[in-house]
Amino acid sequence: MLALLRIVAVTLGGAALYYAGLVNSQVIYQPDRTGAILVTVAIAASIAVLIVALRGDGAGDAHTPVDHRLVGLHRLAWLLVCVMALVGASWLASVPRQRSSDATTYHNDAIALNECAARLLLDGRDPYAELDVFTCYARLGIGPDRTTPLRQGFFARDGAYPTDDELDTVWAIRSHESPSNIEFESKPSYPALSFVLLVPFVALGIDTNILYILCLFATMALVLVRATPGVRPFVLTGLLGAASLAAFTVSGGADLLFALPLVAAWLWRERGWSGIAFGIACAIKQIAWFFALFYLLATAHRLGPKVAVRRAFEIAAVVAVTNLPFVLDNAGAWLRGVSAPVADPMFPRGAGLIFLAIDGVLPLWPPFVYTGLEMTAFAACLAVAWRSRRTSPDLGVVLALVPLFFAYRSLFSYFFLLPLFAFVALARMPVGDLDPEHARRAGAITLFGIPVSRRPVALRETAPAAAD
Repeated sequence: MLALLRIVAVTLGGAALYYAGLVNSQVIYQPDRTGAILVTVAIAASIAVLIVALRGDGAGDAHTPVDHRLVGLHRLAWLLVCVMALVGASWLASVPRQRSSDATTYHNDAIALNECAARLLLDGRDPYAELDVFTCYARLGIGPDRTTPLRQGFFARDGAYPTDDELDTVWAIRSHESPSNIEFESKPSYPALSFVLLVPFVALGIDTNILYILCLFATMALVLVRATPGVRPFVLTGLLGAASLAAFTVSGGADLLFALPLVAAWLWRERGWSGIAFGIACAIKQIAWFFALFYLLATAHRLGPKVAVRRAFEIAAVVAVTNLPFVLDNAGAWLRGVSAPVADPMFPRGAGLIFLAIDGVLPLWPPFVYTGLEMTAFAACLAVAWRSRRTSPDLGVVLALVPLFFAYRSLFSYFFLLPLFAFVALARMPVGDLDPEHARRAGAITLFGIPVSRRPVALRETAPAAAD
């Protein structure tokens, strides 16, 4: 029963993130203290639930006795999981018709600038040195509401994010003199594979959002393959029930591109190609770097320090090789691009602790305070992962993102994949194969099969006929 309870906890954590994301998208444009508190508390609570769900190594969890006092509550929880699974499935079913309420497929500058970078690469040009946000956005038919404004030039102030009118005004001014643009992020801000991998899709004229959705399906498939057969129907229901995964990928999330190789690397850490896969993730987006020490720690515990050191070199080699052509072409432009998320003066933004400051619940502290909190949280999470490396060897896959909750920029996109990573940890647990009869007695429900007993039904003995 314990294996099923872990799945329920992770799924409900993902469901809470789904609703937190919906509220977050409203409060960003219509500031509200209550809404900010709800979002921040929901994300913190979801993280806490996921951590609790991953405590322990899971050995034999599928065979733990059924606590009959909890069957009714357990059945109710699984009913809620199934309802949320329908919500997640409805997002995926809407893909052929409409990915979101947006009129454009370029939901943010990460998607837009990466596609323009891929187009420049097709033309034989260096995106880090030559990408221009005004040319790019004019070609895509979008405007400044899909940009990242910087606290300099006309926006040289702390605190309040520019209004739509301010963005439009400055955009109109700078679009005629783009060489002097300093108010809008105008360069690729991620490692090279973030746009190199898009080149085939851009060359064929395929919407790159399709690639991100395909990556979601692939990551879900990898988790199912790694899980034991008897648990798979419940894990699949849970993956859909953690509706934040489907909703925020379909509505414009590019993070599945780095999540796919990261998930493969973590699920099969014992395989020789694991370090290469993790290196690919790190060569796509900097968020993967937060997982690196946790991945190497888990590898060292399982396979020994020498293997962990070799994996570290493999990761560094993949990042270096894939970015080397751009470094050789223009090292300064490449460095300015990759370091932009931490070096450029961006406005405070996010759904973590900073959200409470933006909406006036807490005072807004200087950026270095949030950096200090983030670094402290990272050190604390790494210490927890080290202390629990024997009892909870895969806890680090969730702990890796906890520090971002305290960052000056803690965008909701950093957190919506947390349930996926938690399911990665669950899939690695040696829970044993779940007997359908055991699941039925525990009150579990799944959209993908009705638990029935595997035991053959014995023929009822008939009494011998009475002698005449």
